[in-house]
Amino acid sequence: MTFLLTAGFTILLFLVLDVRRRLKVLEAQGVNQKSTVAQEPQSSPSTYSLPQALLTYVETQLHLGENSDSIKTALLAKGWEATEVDQALLLLSDSQKIVSLPDQPVPVSDNKPSEPSNNFSNQLISWVKEDWLLKLGALLLLIGFGWLVSYAFANNWIGPMGRITLGIMAGAVFILLGYWRIQKFIHQGGIFLVLGSTIILLTVFAAREIYDFFTPFSALIIMFLSTVLVALASVKYRNRILAFSSLILATIAPLFTSAAVADYVSLFTYLLFVILGTIWVVALTGYRELTVAGLIVVVCYSLPHLFGFTSSDGAALLLLMYGFTIVFFLSSTFGIIKNRDKAPADLIAAGGNGLLLILWIMMVAPDEWKSFIISAWMLVFAIGAFLVYRSTGQKRPLYVYAGVSIVMLGAATSAELTGSALTIAYTLESAAIVVIGYILLKDYKIAEHLSYLLAVPILLSLDNLMFGYEYYDSYYRSTSGNLSVLLILALTLFGLGFYFRYIGQENTDKSFHKYNTILLISGSAYIFRLIWLWQHEVLLGSDIATMICLIIYIIVGLACYFYGLFNQHRVLRMYGTTLLALTIARLVLIDVWDMDLTGRIITFFLIGILLMSTAFLRKNKINNNPPSN
Repeated sequence: MTFLLTAGFTILLFLVLDVRRRLKVLEAQGVNQKSTVAQEPQSSPSTYSLPQALLTYVETQLHLGENSDSIKTALLAKGWEATEVDQALLLLSDSQKIVSLPDQPVPVSDNKPSEPSNNFSNQLISWVKEDWLLKLGALLLLIGFGWLVSYAFANNWIGPMGRITLGIMAGAVFILLGYWRIQKFIHQGGIFLVLGSTIILLTVFAAREIYDFFTPFSALIIMFLSTVLVALASVKYRNRILAFSSLILATIAPLFTSAAVADYVSLFTYLLFVILGTIWVVALTGYRELTVAGLIVVVCYSLPHLFGFTSSDGAALLLLMYGFTIVFFLSSTFGIIKNRDKAPADLIAAGGNGLLLILWIMMVAPDEWKSFIISAWMLVFAIGAFLVYRSTGQKRPLYVYAGVSIVMLGAATSAELTGSALTIAYTLESAAIVVIGYILLKDYKIAEHLSYLLAVPILLSLDNLMFGYEYYDSYYRSTSGNLSVLLILALTLFGLGFYFRYIGQENTDKSFHKYNTILLISGSAYIFRLIWLWQHEVLLGSDIATMICLIIYIIVGLACYFYGLFNQHRVLRMYGTTLLALTIARLVLIDVWDMDLTGRIITFFLIGILLMSTAFLRKNKINNNPPSN
C-alpha cells in the first residue's frame, strides 16, 4: 500500500508539472498560429482559383489519413484534370501549413499536439459522413446475413459443414471485393474488407460454439489471417481506420474461440504476435497512436491477472510481459528519437509500459526477487532516459523515462524496507537523484522538479511529526528510528538548500534563490520539531522542556529578524518575524494553559526579558550606523 501511494503521488506530481509546462507552450503556439492564419491567405492567392469541391474533397481525405497517390488516383478516375489535382495536393498536403479556405474551417494538422481530442472527433465525424450510405448498407447487410444464416440453420436448408463453408466463403468474397474496390475508392474498399473479416470471425465463432468445428487453435488462426488481410491493406493504402480495425479484430478474436479451458500462456503468446504486427504497421505507416492502442489491449488482458480474478502460470506470463516491455520500449524510444517532441503517443506508451511492468512484477514476481528484477529494469529505463535526452535535447521524454525509473526505484525499495527505514531510504534516494540530475544536466529547473520527490518522504514522516511525548513509552522506545527520520530529513533539506545556494552565488535568477530558500525553511521546520520532541521525550520534564524550546525559538527568531533588518535581507527578516509570531501565539494560546504557575512565571519572565533587550540592541546598532544623507 505504501508503494502504491508513493507511485500514485509521484505520477500525479509529474503530470501536474507537465501540464503546467504544456500550457506555456500552447500559449506561445497560439500566438504563432494566429499570426500564421492572418498572413497565409495573402501568400496563397492561387487557392481561390481551384474549384471548391476539389479543395474540400482533398482536405477531407488528408484529414482521414489518405496519401496523395490514392487521392490523386480517385480524382483522376472521377474525371478531374491532373494539373488541378496536383495543385490542390500541393497546397493542402503539408500538414504543418494552416490554409484558410473560403467558407471552410481552418484545417487542423494531424501532428498538432495541442488539440488531440478535437482532431480525433473531427476525423471520426468526417469518416462517418464519407460514404455514409455505404456504411449504413454494410451494417444492414451484416444484420441481414446473420438473420439469413439463422433462418437457414433453423430450417435445415443446408448441413452444418455447408453452413460454415457458406459463411467463410461470403466473408472471403467481401474481402476480395474490398481489395478490388479499394484501388480506386479507399473508404468503400475498407468497409468491404472490415465487413468480410467480421463475417469470418462470426462464422468461425458459430462453428465452434454450435457445432464444435475446428480446434481453438485452428479457429484462432483462421480469424487472425482474416485480420492480417485488413492490416496489409492499411499499410498498402495508408489508411488509419483500417489499421485500427485490424487491431481491434485481432484483439477480440481469442474471445470467439470458445476454448473449454483457458490457456493464458498461449493467449499472451498470441497477443505478443499481434503487438509485433502492430509495431510493424506503425513502422511502415507512422501511425504512432497504434502503439498506445496496442498497450491498452495488453492492459485489458492483464487486469484479471493483476487483481487475482483468475489463476494462471505467473512465472511464464511474467516472462512474456518482459517481451511486451522490450517491444514497447524499443518502439517508443525510436519513435521519440525520430519524431523529437512531436510524438505524444510515444511518450504515453513509454510511461504506460513502465508502469504496467511494475504492476506485474509487484503482483506476480516472487518476493525475494522483486527488488532485483525491478532494479535491473530501472537501469534499462534510466539508460533510455539518458540516450533520449542526449539524442533529442527534449525534457518531456526525459521526465517520462526518468519518472518510470524513479517509480521503479521506489518499488524496489518498498519491496525490501518498511516503516522508518523506508522513509529514510526514500529521503536519501530523493536527495541523490536531485544532485545527480543537476550534475549530469546542469539545469536547475530540472533539479527543482526532481526535488519534488522529497514530498514522498515528507508525507511518510507525518506520523513521526504528529506523535507527542505522551506516546513515548509505548511508541518511541520501541522504534528508536522515528527521531532519526526527522533528523535525516532536516539534514537532507538543509544540505540541498546550502548546496544550491553555494552553486547559485553568481546566478541572478530569482526563482533559483527562491528554490534553495524553500529548502532551507523546510529543513528548519524539521529541526524545530525535532528539538521539541527531543526535549519532551528524552531529557526533561514537560514544563521545563516547553520553556527551553520556546526560548530557543525566540532566540533564533530574534537573530534572524535583526540580521535581516541590519543587512537588508528581506527574506530572513520575514522568516524571523514569522517565527516570533508563531512562538508567541503558541505560548499564549496553548502552552500557558498546560503549565503550572511556577512554569508560567519563569517562562514569561525569560521571554519578556529577551524581547525587551532587543530595544537596546536596535538602539546601539542605529547609533553605530547612522543613516546616510
